[in-house]
Amino acid sequence: MTEEVRQNEWARTAMAQDKAHFEDEAQLILGDERPHSGVRGYWIFDGAKRQFLLDAQCAAFFGLGARREWIDEAELLEYLTMRNIERYYRVMDTRDMGLIIFEDIEFTRGPYAGQSFVINGSVLARFPNSKVRYATGYLTKSDSSYSDFIVCEISGDGFFSWDCVTQTLHLSKAYIDLLGYDADELPQTLDEWSSLIHPDDRDIIDVQNHILACPDFGDSFEYCARLRHKNGSYIWSIGRGIVVRRHPDGSAISMLGTFSDINLVQDNFENIKQLLYTDTLTGLKNRSFFQQHLARWIDPDIRPVSVIYADVTGLKITNDVLGHADGDILLLTVTEVLNTVIERPCDIMRLAGDEFLTILPSCTLKECTDIIEQLRQYVRTHNALEGVMPLFVGFGCATLGEQEGDTLQSAIERADVRMQAQKERERKDNYIALKTYLERRKGRPVSMRDGRRLNYLSREERALRAKQLQAEQAEGSAAP
Repeated sequence: MTEEVRQNEWARTAMAQDKAHFEDEAQLILGDERPHSGVRGYWIFDGAKRQFLLDAQCAAFFGLGARREWIDEAELLEYLTMRNIERYYRVMDTRDMGLIIFEDIEFTRGPYAGQSFVINGSVLARFPNSKVRYATGYLTKSDSSYSDFIVCEISGDGFFSWDCVTQTLHLSKAYIDLLGYDADELPQTLDEWSSLIHPDDRDIIDVQNHILACPDFGDSFEYCARLRHKNGSYIWSIGRGIVVRRHPDGSAISMLGTFSDINLVQDNFENIKQLLYTDTLTGLKNRSFFQQHLARWIDPDIRPVSVIYADVTGLKITNDVLGHADGDILLLTVTEVLNTVIERPCDIMRLAGDEFLTILPSCTLKECTDIIEQLRQYVRTHNALEGVMPLFVGFGCATLGEQEGDTLQSAIERADVRMQAQKERERKDNYIALKTYLERRKGRPVSMRDGRRLNYLSREERALRAKQLQAEQAEGSAAP
């Protein structure tokens, strides 16, 4: 038998033993009642704003639909009992509960009113006043916290079993893999295992020993500590343990627990934020990003702050005549223009179908105006290429502080007005060129009417036209 075959056979045997051991320990905890593997929803907490970000499954538990936006904590707390709310503030506003979040909760409203759930996770950082700065974790429907502990935690992470009588430590293959060791390299006793803990985190051993010695300290053991990987680095981990059985004198007979790599949780944290804040077509930041980061752009330390508002001409016509695939090409071309020309630090966002906003910190109005001219030149160069779909886009810019009492929103509105003025000046020529291109592509005349005509009415002209229509309707209704 080759070494590779022998190792594979050993792995299969170890996994089978792990599963059998797990089933035995689960039976001890749960008796005959077997837990179901409930679906988990993922959540993130931002303590600075006191808001939660929920994935689709977590939002569905609350009956909120797929709300891909930050939700105030007050709105979510309305779904919980008073006991849950009291526990919530102990976890989020004090250090009493440590860094591990592991609670039973009950919904008082929504599609799961009256039903029990388990919330588990970890505190990633706290403010100096002890309040949580960042936390993240899961929410799952479960018959008991233990069933969730067994099914949701152990199934995805490493687990361990500690026999206090024989002083042996059993580690699952997942646990071994997470730390990067081979099975024969890992400790076989609890004392040996403690050597993997970062020296600054070894106070957790004292807590564990108290729990093992006496039930007065509870049956649960939870920690957040750094464990040494085989490569010499330390990885942050979340550990949870439950005393399964005790002697008549109260000392523990065995303990079952899990191990989670918190670095993976942090990766998920960033991945969800990336998903929520990114426009799927262009890869630019989206409106949600803009709404959630307003405070960063009004910081006096980054002034002057300038903005560029861009709007594509003829996107709807292109979609209607050629199809949305060609419309997407226009949007991607605008993205290319903005990303290529603007080389300085900035945030480029697609706010709506054909509207783009760029915010440039430490950028004067003169510098921003120069960038606008470079953008227009890039578009002209693009349109001069043979065989390309022509791009017609308006640009307008403004700088925060141009007016007394100026705000970022006011600056954006000025940039929008200036952009619209430019589009109005060029609208007739642009629509003639676009009409020519569309008719060449379709091989037939294309109507630019029905709100997409060559000349648009101004706001005053639209108001006057509306009054005229109302007068005509009034006259018609008064006629015999």
